Amino acid sequence: MRLYQRTGSPFWWLDTTVGGNRYRGSTGETGKREAKKAADRIVDQLEQNLKRAGEVWTISQALGKWYTEHAEIKRSGDAIWSNIGNIERCLDCSTPVDMLTSAMLMDFRAKRRGEPAYRSATTEKAKERAAKLPPRYVQAPTINRDLAYLQAALRHAKLMHLQPVADIPWSKIKYPENEPRNRFASHDEFEAMQSIDDADLADIILAATATGLRRGNMRWTWRQVDLRGKTVTIARTKGRVPIIVRLSAPVVEMLKRRRAAATKGTEVPSPDAEVFDFTNFRRRWERLRKSLGMADFHWHDLRHTFGTWARKCGVDLPTLKEAMAHRDIKTTMRYAQVEADEIATTFDKVGDRMAQSTAHSEGKSWKAS
Repeated sequence: MRLYQRTGSPFWWLDTTVGGNRYRGSTGETGKREAKKAADRIVDQLEQNLKRAGEVWTISQALGKWYTEHAEIKRSGDAIWSNIGNIERCLDCSTPVDMLTSAMLMDFRAKRRGEPAYRSATTEKAKERAAKLPPRYVQAPTINRDLAYLQAALRHAKLMHLQPVADIPWSKIKYPENEPRNRFASHDEFEAMQSIDDADLADIILAATATGLRRGNMRWTWRQVDLRGKTVTIARTKGRVPIIVRLSAPVVEMLKRRRAAATKGTEVPSPDAEVFDFTNFRRRWERLRKSLGMADFHWHDLRHTFGTWARKCGVDLPTLKEAMAHRDIKTTMRYAQVEADEIATTFDKVGDRMAQSTAHSEGKSWKAS
């Protein structure tokens, strides 16, 4: 370590080497004794930075560790890897995890919002049509998903590897969530969907509405269906937990009819044969929505319909949570719509109880205890 004075500068300067890296800079002090103390502080800080650089992970390292130790084994591993690519493209991931700031994340958010959203066109003709449409940009829910994965990676680094992660107000960084959809089929709409010419699609709609299953869990094989026990077993679900769903009478009758049509002279259909025909499913579903004037109705709204109808029939939330295979009852409450007449009935019941209490207490004098 060498202290020296430069021509034209009133300060003492430091020339030293720490960890093989040379450092030259002003101490900011005009007196030699004070400059010596300042130089000691500078060297100490340089040594701490060098030590921290070997111990504290970068954001990129945290993302890599989280992916290999946790996210890679998930069914959505490929999609998560794509989101990690978004993060590394729009955020300086060489930053140490304890140096990440809210300002950096706000810049990341702005960069992502300005990126074009990729259209899911596969054929040349579809790509030509997509090119003529107005440009689309990355939407808030997609950016929130990127931020959620980054948050999960940093939490993993902190809890599992004791990394000194920066304290970030994630709820304020993420975009506000959209209001949950409040759309379910009326009885008239359901009857209309059952009266279409596409009998195979009508059967899928019947089964989906009666079981509340997601579309990804509707590709049943006959091996999964137990008509005698009136159940269907879903081996892989969104929560990676196998579930057994009870089949109601209309679904059992429909499945018996489909099994009889599938046997073609044999005793039972092949166990690995699919129960429903999903050929050109998206095109058939869009044609149905257009013909019935239900443009605002999505396939997932059949699951909303199951939850709403069950709640209106008096099913309590804990029971409905188990039926819909939710992890958190807060999710169930999004499907459990309550109409105004049901709310009024609740108030009426409490009012009746209050009236009974008032009538019972007439003629009594109340004393303060």
